[in-house]
Parts: sequence; C-alpha cells; structure tokens
Amino acid sequence: MSIKIPEIVGFLILMAILFGLGHLLPITIVLAKAGLLEPDIAEQLNIYSDIMLFGFAMMILYVANYLWKKNDKYGDNIGIFNKDETMFKDFTYVQLTLASLIFFSGLFLLANFFKVLGKGFFGLKVLPQQFEPVDSLIVSTFQIPIAENFMAGFTIGLISLIVLYFAIRYSLSKVEYRTYQYTAVVIGLAIFGYIWHLTAYPGSDVAGFVVAIFWGMGAFLSLVTGFFGVFLIMHMANNFFIDFARLFSSDVVFGAAILIIVSFGALYWFLYKEKLFPLRFK
Repeated sequence: MSIKIPEIVGFLILMAILFGLGHLLPITIVLAKAGLLEPDIAEQLNIYSDIMLFGFAMMILYVANYLWKKNDKYGDNIGIFNKDETMFKDFTYVQLTLASLIFFSGLFLLANFFKVLGKGFFGLKVLPQQFEPVDSLIVSTFQIPIAENFMAGFTIGLISLIVLYFAIRYSLSKVEYRTYQYTAVVIGLAIFGYIWHLTAYPGSDVAGFVVAIFWGMGAFLSLVTGFFGVFLIMHMANNFFIDFARLFSSDVVFGAAILIIVSFGALYWFLYKEKLFPLRFK
C-alpha cells in the first residue's frame, strides 16, 4: 500500500534530516576529536552553525508561500519544494533526489577521472590532519553545502516571492512573471554566490566568475525542477569528489566510488522501472 505524505510534512521531514546531517553530525565529529581546541575549526563550526539559521528562514518562506498558494494565474513554484507545476511533477521527491545523486555523482566522478575538475566550482574548507579522512569528507560534503544551500534556497524563495508580489500588483501575464522570476533569481543568486565566495573563501583558487556561473545554474535548476535539493546535491557532489581526490588516491577506493554510483542506479531501476523518467511537457 502506497503512503501519501502531505507536501508540507515531506518538506519538514527533509529539513529535519538536513539539519541533522549538516549541523549535528559535524558537531559530533569535531567534539569527538577535541576540534574546538583548534581556533580555526571552532570558528568554522560557529560560522556554519549560524548560517544554518537560513534553513529556518527558508522554512518560513515555504510556509508563507504554502498559506498563500493556489494562485491559479502564477502558480506556487518558488524553487524550494514546489515541483507540482514543473515538468518533474510526476517524479516523487525521493525519485528526483536519487536521480540527481546518480547524475551529479557520475558527472563529477568523470570530471575527477579526466582531471578537469581542478579545484571544483565552489569554495571548500577542510579539517586538519588530526581528523581521519572520512571525518573531513563528511564535514566538507554535508556541513558546508547544506549551510550554503540553505542561504541559496532562502535567496531563491525570497526573490521569487518579491517578483510574485509585483506580478500580482501590476497584473503581469504568466509569461512575463516567469521571465522576470527566472531572470531575477538566476542573476540574483549568481551575484550572491560571487560575493559570498569572495568573503568566505578569500584565498580560494576557484575563479569568482566560475562560482557565479554555477550558483546561477543552481538557481535555474531549482526553478526548473521546483526543488532546491537538486542544487544541494550538485554542491555536495562537487565537494565530495574534490575532497575524495585529495584524501584517497587508491584505485581500489576510486573503483568503490564507481560501484556505489552503479548501486544507486540499480536501486533507481528497481524502485522506478515503471516510471523511469516521467517528464511531463506542456
């Protein structure tokens, strides 16, 4: 028997999982290794713990949009958790998450293999030598992307709601509204990502315009799919394979990464073989 979970309940469950992975898990790892005695680690932990508050702000925007929903003219998609008005409406959120995980993991694995990934497309902070490689991998894969994508999701939702307000006030057509929304969100998040990169990673080797392009691309993907998790997974895959290549050089470990991705693909096939890619164009 299939279980139908209300959209808002699914969103709250997802946010609880992300808070656990992005906040509680890194804190546990750092405390276990007395990482708070290291000033740089303590500062990083405090900064990203504070940034996690954007998750609550994003939840407020989502609930506000949920209460303001059913706008027949413009729709409800603000790029957070609103896939029902996109071509991905027949995907479940779990299916969309798994498909994104397979695609971006495979993409960044190939980029890593062919040495085209370089320093990646986002800033990256790593733990010192006192931590195990797996510890550093967990922190760079979960804490940083989740915190930064909470900021991104909040920015996407806020800009979308501002554009929606003006669209209603000035009676714009739906095409005009979508054009302004996509333009404002993509450019706005690209600028935001660029500024954040300059302030949070002043010594990074990643070019600022590259970061801006990928934050803008993340904004576009969030609106196209109606799900901020797609951009989050792209961010996590970038960080994982950058740190993975730095920490592990064994061909066996690299082969294990391929096996894991293939396993995700097999799981996707097993769960969704009847509806592998249920895109709905209209």
